[in-house]
Amino acid sequence: MTIPHDNGYISDYLIHWTGKDGDEKGAEVLSIIASTCQLLLYYNRLHIFDIYHEIRAKMVCFTDVPLSHSIQHCRRYGRFGIAFFKLKLMNAGAQPVFYASHTCQRDMHVIFKFLQDQAENTTIDPTLFRALHRHFSFTKRLSDGRADSKDTFYYEREWRLGEQQFIPPEKLDRPNAEYRCLQEGYPYYLYATGRLVRDGDKVYFGFDKEYVAFLVAPRDWQDKIMNPHQFPICTYEEMVNDTKK
Repeated sequence: MTIPHDNGYISDYLIHWTGKDGDEKGAEVLSIIASTCQLLLYYNRLHIFDIYHEIRAKMVCFTDVPLSHSIQHCRRYGRFGIAFFKLKLMNAGAQPVFYASHTCQRDMHVIFKFLQDQAENTTIDPTLFRALHRHFSFTKRLSDGRADSKDTFYYEREWRLGEQQFIPPEKLDRPNAEYRCLQEGYPYYLYATGRLVRDGDKVYFGFDKEYVAFLVAPRDWQDKIMNPHQFPICTYEEMVNDTKK
Protein backbone atom coordinates (compact mmCIF):
# COMPACT_ATOMS: atom_id res chain seq x y z
CA MET A 1 0.00 0.00 0.00
CA THR A 2 1.01 3.63 -0.42
CA ILE A 3 2.25 4.96 2.92
CA PRO A 4 -0.16 7.64 4.18
CA HIS A 5 1.24 11.16 4.13
CA ASP A 6 0.53 14.00 6.54
CA ASN A 7 1.84 17.52 6.19
CA GLY A 8 3.72 17.26 9.49
CA TYR A 9 1.59 19.89 11.20
CA ILE A 10 -1.88 18.43 11.44
CA SER A 11 -3.06 15.00 10.35
CA ASP A 12 -5.63 14.28 7.66
CA TYR A 13 -6.74 11.39 9.87
CA LEU A 14 -8.21 10.93 13.32
CA ILE A 15 -6.53 8.00 15.05
CA HIS A 16 -7.80 5.97 17.97
CA TRP A 17 -4.80 4.36 19.69
CA THR A 18 -4.95 1.34 21.97
CA GLY A 19 -2.47 -0.90 23.75
CA LYS A 20 -1.61 1.15 26.82
CA ASP A 21 -2.05 -2.07 28.85
CA GLY A 22 0.48 -3.94 26.71
CA ASP A 23 0.89 -5.17 23.15
CA GLU A 24 -1.14 -8.33 23.65
CA LYS A 25 -4.12 -6.36 24.87
CA GLY A 26 -3.61 -3.78 22.12
CA ALA A 27 -3.70 -6.46 19.42
CA GLU A 28 -6.83 -7.96 20.97
CA VAL A 29 -8.70 -4.65 21.14
CA LEU A 30 -7.68 -3.57 17.63
CA SER A 31 -8.84 -6.96 16.31
CA ILE A 32 -12.25 -6.49 17.93
CA ILE A 33 -12.62 -2.96 16.54
CA ALA A 34 -11.53 -3.97 13.03
CA SER A 35 -13.78 -7.05 13.02
CA THR A 36 -16.96 -5.49 14.42
CA CYS A 37 -16.63 -1.95 13.01
CA GLN A 38 -17.58 -0.68 16.45
CA LEU A 39 -15.79 1.53 18.96
CA LEU A 40 -16.73 1.20 22.62
CA LEU A 41 -17.77 4.44 24.31
CA TYR A 42 -16.53 4.55 27.89
CA TYR A 43 -17.23 6.86 30.81
CA ASN A 44 -14.92 9.84 31.07
CA ARG A 45 -14.92 11.84 34.30
CA LEU A 46 -15.00 15.41 33.05
CA HIS A 47 -13.65 18.00 35.42
CA ILE A 48 -11.70 21.14 34.73
CA PHE A 49 -9.82 22.05 37.89
CA ASP A 50 -11.14 19.93 40.75
CA ILE A 51 -13.16 16.78 41.38
CA TYR A 52 -16.10 18.73 42.81
CA HIS A 53 -17.00 20.14 39.41
CA GLU A 54 -17.43 16.95 37.42
CA ILE A 55 -19.66 15.57 34.69
CA ARG A 56 -19.60 11.93 33.60
CA ALA A 57 -20.19 11.18 29.93
CA LYS A 58 -19.62 8.24 27.59
CA MET A 59 -17.29 8.95 24.69
CA VAL A 60 -14.47 7.68 22.51
CA CYS A 61 -11.28 9.66 21.87
CA PHE A 62 -9.04 10.28 18.88
CA THR A 63 -6.02 12.42 18.04
CA ASP A 64 -4.91 14.28 14.94
CA VAL A 65 -1.23 14.34 15.91
CA PRO A 66 0.58 13.33 12.70
CA LEU A 67 1.90 9.77 12.81
CA SER A 68 5.49 10.88 12.42
CA HIS A 69 5.18 12.95 15.61
CA SER A 70 3.20 10.41 17.65
CA ILE A 71 5.98 8.81 19.69
CA GLN A 72 5.13 10.54 22.98
CA HIS A 73 1.42 9.95 22.45
CA CYS A 74 1.93 6.25 21.71
CA ARG A 75 4.12 5.77 24.77
CA ARG A 76 1.09 6.73 26.85
CA TYR A 77 -1.77 5.21 24.84
CA GLY A 78 -0.30 2.28 22.93
CA ARG A 79 1.13 1.27 19.56
CA PHE A 80 -2.02 -0.11 17.89
CA GLY A 81 -4.20 2.33 16.01
CA ILE A 82 -7.15 2.65 13.69
CA ALA A 83 -7.04 5.73 11.47
CA PHE A 84 -10.27 7.28 10.22
CA PHE A 85 -10.74 9.83 7.49
CA LYS A 86 -11.16 13.05 9.43
CA LEU A 87 -14.12 14.40 7.46
CA LYS A 88 -16.01 11.12 7.92
CA LEU A 89 -15.76 11.42 11.71
CA MET A 90 -16.55 15.14 11.63
CA ASN A 91 -19.75 14.26 9.79
CA ALA A 92 -20.51 11.70 12.50
CA GLY A 93 -20.23 14.39 15.18
CA ALA A 94 -16.59 14.27 16.32
CA GLN A 95 -14.98 17.57 17.20
CA PRO A 96 -11.76 18.77 18.82
CA VAL A 97 -11.47 19.24 22.55
CA PHE A 98 -11.70 22.75 23.97
CA TYR A 99 -8.75 23.18 26.33
CA ALA A 100 -9.33 25.54 29.26
CA SER A 101 -6.34 27.27 30.85
CA HIS A 102 -5.91 27.99 34.55
CA THR A 103 -7.04 31.58 34.00
CA CYS A 104 -10.51 30.26 33.09
CA GLN A 105 -10.93 28.44 36.40
CA ARG A 106 -13.64 30.65 37.87
CA ASP A 107 -15.74 30.65 34.70
CA MET A 108 -15.40 26.88 34.25
CA HIS A 109 -16.51 26.25 37.83
CA VAL A 110 -19.61 28.36 37.31
CA ILE A 111 -20.50 26.59 34.04
CA PHE A 112 -19.90 23.08 35.36
CA LYS A 113 -21.86 23.72 38.55
CA PHE A 114 -24.75 24.98 36.43
CA LEU A 115 -24.67 21.86 34.23
CA GLN A 116 -24.50 19.60 37.29
CA ASP A 117 -27.56 21.28 38.78
CA GLN A 118 -29.45 21.12 35.48
CA ALA A 119 -28.69 17.41 35.10
CA GLU A 120 -30.48 16.81 38.42
CA ASN A 121 -33.31 19.33 37.94
CA THR A 122 -33.65 20.82 34.47
CA THR A 123 -35.19 24.29 34.64
CA ILE A 124 -34.09 25.61 31.25
CA ASP A 125 -35.26 24.58 27.79
CA PRO A 126 -34.21 20.89 27.48
CA THR A 127 -32.94 21.55 23.94
CA LEU A 128 -30.64 24.26 25.29
CA PHE A 129 -29.43 21.98 28.09
CA ARG A 130 -28.64 19.16 25.66
CA ALA A 131 -26.71 21.58 23.43
CA LEU A 132 -24.67 22.86 26.38
CA HIS A 133 -24.00 19.33 27.60
CA ARG A 134 -22.96 18.14 24.14
CA HIS A 135 -20.33 20.83 23.77
CA PHE A 136 -19.04 21.16 27.32
CA SER A 137 -18.28 17.46 27.31
CA PHE A 138 -15.50 18.46 24.93
CA THR A 139 -13.78 20.62 27.58
CA LYS A 140 -10.50 19.62 29.21
CA ARG A 141 -7.82 21.21 31.37
CA LEU A 142 -4.93 22.58 29.37
CA SER A 143 -2.49 21.00 31.82
CA ASP A 144 -2.27 19.41 35.25
CA GLY A 145 0.72 21.59 36.03
CA ARG A 146 2.37 24.49 34.26
CA ALA A 147 0.80 25.37 30.94
CA ASP A 148 4.19 25.06 29.20
CA SER A 149 5.10 21.64 30.64
CA LYS A 150 6.00 18.83 28.25
CA ASP A 151 3.03 16.70 29.29
CA THR A 152 0.45 19.42 28.71
CA PHE A 153 -2.85 17.84 27.65
CA TYR A 154 -3.09 20.37 24.82
CA TYR A 155 -0.28 18.54 23.00
CA GLU A 156 -2.48 15.45 22.71
CA ARG A 157 -4.61 17.26 20.11
CA GLU A 158 -7.62 15.27 21.25
CA TRP A 159 -10.92 14.89 19.46
CA ARG A 160 -14.00 13.31 21.00
CA LEU A 161 -17.19 11.64 19.88
CA GLY A 162 -19.71 11.37 22.72
CA GLU A 163 -22.95 9.52 23.26
CA GLN A 164 -24.79 12.82 23.41
CA GLN A 165 -23.65 13.61 19.83
CA PHE A 166 -25.80 10.88 18.32
CA ILE A 167 -29.37 11.33 17.13
CA PRO A 168 -31.52 8.40 18.31
CA PRO A 169 -32.42 6.37 15.19
CA GLU A 170 -36.14 6.56 15.93
CA LYS A 171 -36.00 10.38 15.74
CA LEU A 172 -34.16 10.77 12.46
CA ASP A 173 -37.28 11.11 10.31
CA ARG A 174 -39.42 13.13 12.69
CA PRO A 175 -40.53 16.45 11.10
CA ASN A 176 -40.14 18.51 14.25
CA ALA A 177 -38.15 21.67 14.82
CA GLU A 178 -35.23 19.93 16.51
CA TYR A 179 -34.52 17.79 13.45
CA ARG A 180 -35.99 20.06 10.76
CA CYS A 181 -32.60 20.66 9.19
CA LEU A 182 -32.78 17.10 7.87
CA GLN A 183 -35.81 18.01 5.74
CA GLU A 184 -35.00 21.55 4.61
CA GLY A 185 -32.27 20.95 2.09
CA TYR A 186 -29.24 21.52 4.33
CA PRO A 187 -26.15 19.53 3.36
CA TYR A 188 -26.23 16.27 5.33
CA TYR A 189 -22.91 17.03 7.01
CA LEU A 190 -24.42 19.97 8.88
CA TYR A 191 -26.02 17.47 11.22
CA ALA A 192 -24.26 14.61 13.01
CA THR A 193 -24.76 11.25 11.30
CA GLY A 194 -23.09 8.98 13.87
CA ARG A 195 -24.72 5.62 14.50
CA LEU A 196 -25.28 4.51 18.08
CA VAL A 197 -25.24 0.79 18.89
CA ARG A 198 -26.47 -0.48 22.25
CA ASP A 199 -25.66 -3.88 23.73
CA GLY A 200 -27.03 -4.03 27.27
CA ASP A 201 -25.15 -1.47 29.33
CA LYS A 202 -22.50 -1.02 26.66
CA VAL A 203 -22.71 1.69 24.00
CA TYR A 204 -20.76 1.68 20.75
CA PHE A 205 -20.11 3.97 17.80
CA GLY A 206 -20.90 1.87 14.76
CA PHE A 207 -18.93 2.99 11.71
CA ASP A 208 -18.95 2.02 8.04
CA LYS A 209 -15.92 0.32 6.51
CA GLU A 210 -15.47 3.36 4.27
CA TYR A 211 -14.67 5.48 7.33
CA VAL A 212 -11.40 3.60 7.89
CA ALA A 213 -8.21 4.72 6.17
CA PHE A 214 -5.84 2.10 7.63
CA LEU A 215 -4.74 0.24 10.74
CA VAL A 216 -1.41 0.61 12.54
CA ALA A 217 0.39 -2.21 14.36
CA PRO A 218 3.98 -3.12 15.28
CA ARG A 219 5.69 -5.34 12.71
CA ASP A 220 5.80 -8.41 14.96
CA TRP A 221 2.10 -8.19 15.73
CA GLN A 222 0.54 -7.57 12.35
CA ASP A 223 -0.19 -11.25 11.62
CA LYS A 224 -2.04 -11.46 14.95
CA ILE A 225 -4.57 -8.76 14.00
CA MET A 226 -7.96 -10.11 12.92
CA ASN A 227 -8.83 -8.11 9.84
CA PRO A 228 -11.82 -9.65 8.02
CA HIS A 229 -12.53 -6.42 6.11
CA GLN A 230 -8.94 -6.33 4.86
CA PHE A 231 -8.18 -2.80 5.95
CA PRO A 232 -4.66 -1.71 4.94
CA ILE A 233 -2.20 -2.20 7.81
CA CYS A 234 0.73 0.17 8.26
CA THR A 235 3.81 -0.79 10.22
CA TYR A 236 4.17 1.18 13.44
CA GLU A 237 7.97 1.30 13.22
CA GLU A 238 7.81 2.83 9.74
CA MET A 239 5.09 5.35 10.54
CA VAL A 240 6.17 6.63 13.96
CA ASN A 241 9.64 8.20 13.97
CA ASP A 242 12.29 8.03 16.69
CA THR A 243 10.88 4.89 18.30
CA LYS A 244 14.25 4.08 19.84
CA LYS A 245 14.67 7.41 21.67
